Amino acid sequence: MFFIFGAQITTAQDKDFVIPDSLKGLDYEQLYKIYIKTWPDTLTSKIYLNTFFKKARSEDNNLKMAQAYCLLSYYAEEESEKIRLLDLSIELSKDLNDKTFPIQAYSFKGVYYFNVGEYPFALDSYLKALSQAEKINNIEYIYITKHNIARIKTEIGKHQEALPLFKENFTHIINKHYNDTTRYLKSSIALAESYRYNNHLDSATIYHFKGIQRLQKSKYYFNRFYGKILINEGINLFSKEKFDESYDSIIKGIHLLDKNHYENKKVHILGEFYLGKLQMLQQDVISARTHFLAMDSIVQQEKITPSEVREGYEFMINFYKANEKKERQLESINKLLQFDSIITKKTSFVSSRLFKEFDTPLLLKEKETLIEELKGNNKNLNFLVVFLSSLAAITIVFLYRQYKKRKTYQQKFEELIDKDNPKPNETAQEKPNDDIGVADDIVMEILNKLDLFETNKHFLKKNISTTSLAKDIKTNTKYLSKVINHHKHKNFANYINDLRIDYAVTQLKENKTLKNYTIQGIAEEMGFNTAESFSSAFKKSTGIKTSYFIKRLHSLNTP
Repeated sequence: MFFIFGAQITTAQDKDFVIPDSLKGLDYEQLYKIYIKTWPDTLTSKIYLNTFFKKARSEDNNLKMAQAYCLLSYYAEEESEKIRLLDLSIELSKDLNDKTFPIQAYSFKGVYYFNVGEYPFALDSYLKALSQAEKINNIEYIYITKHNIARIKTEIGKHQEALPLFKENFTHIINKHYNDTTRYLKSSIALAESYRYNNHLDSATIYHFKGIQRLQKSKYYFNRFYGKILINEGINLFSKEKFDESYDSIIKGIHLLDKNHYENKKVHILGEFYLGKLQMLQQDVISARTHFLAMDSIVQQEKITPSEVREGYEFMINFYKANEKKERQLESINKLLQFDSIITKKTSFVSSRLFKEFDTPLLLKEKETLIEELKGNNKNLNFLVVFLSSLAAITIVFLYRQYKKRKTYQQKFEELIDKDNPKPNETAQEKPNDDIGVADDIVMEILNKLDLFETNKHFLKKNISTTSLAKDIKTNTKYLSKVINHHKHKNFANYINDLRIDYAVTQLKENKTLKNYTIQGIAEEMGFNTAESFSSAFKKSTGIKTSYFIKRLHSLNTP
């Protein structure tokens, strides 16, 4: 290729690019097909893309220029240049009613922002892509964009919301694009990860093995994805408490992982974190520290902050505290605070449309416009007054709502503190005489056994279901559900969660050690699988957040 086109092409600026004679006769489709075959080779592929662009510009073909700008953005090294090219692509194609553009340009922007951890900007781009795709009924980009939005939901802990989107996309790929190995593997890996976050561990394993079977057919896909799948399955095995197998899988995965590729940065962080946790189980704090330091170095360099690795920073703080290394302890505390700040910022930006509809860039732009208009034009003073008045009113409303929220939290906290410890059978209501289709003697027998179930704190066992409880008390699930719904006035899940939360409140008030546990630790003590499910149940049952309740308990005990 270099002999054909000459060395000057590799050094010339794109703006000075001259179409080689050998490419002048090729049409758009021919140039694009050759580009697809050569895209990993930056120098060669850019020759075809620049030829594609020059041809489009000479013909004043806005759609083809938009396509070229979008594809050239992949090779731009500076963020400003990458975004500029994508914005040019969007601007050129936004009014053309094309089936692909500007959807693809919005999608490329979203992917870029996602990879650098700018989730609010990624979400904004994805929502624009989705709106355009739905407007013209582009089915492929509807599925692709929903999958990408699910990835953002995963990053901010919205795992239950993300899982259906991943399932939907994978089903679509199976039905319509089964032979597209890249899409199949990316979708199956993301789906397996989502299953793990939702504690469907066996399902996660199944999809890991599906991915492994698929990539065995190609060395390219094996090298690209095998290490990632091994690490993910190792984490899955950790959750199954198969610690030896977990260690072997993660170690092998990290060894095979392409650590320089951006798509592997997060899984590398998680791999080092779980190796640290495995060493903690072996009480090898030195080795654990090594892995947590490796984890932190990637976090600091890439600014990728998976929420589950927070425990690694807690370990470092305690490690340096125990070894009286105060400077390192302070450094670790600052890193944890920064970590929490990033997580909170990302979650709040993406969870609420407030920041999308009234975000900082918009305010800054309006501010600059105001300043320019006010220069030498006093007539705009009234507008400034109205604007500032509106801003003040919004601020007052916001502060008032915050005050009401704090007051409500305080009231509910005091009610929980003053409330006597409930007896196990206090959750049962006096049963009405309504016929629920279950014999009275069976109803009484089930209620008595539920009293015993509550008294013995069996609700603290993990993964309780109507099936398992019905089996334990020797009845069937239908009778058990009817009795709980009718006599406890709640469904089975709420019945179990309320028992656990009542017990958690009592223990947190009485057990000084428990208050110092992490939320995840408390959740596990109370029978929950994740901190998220525990926090959600706690808020639903008590009306306040777990973190607020524990913080206030600590303040009561502070001299």
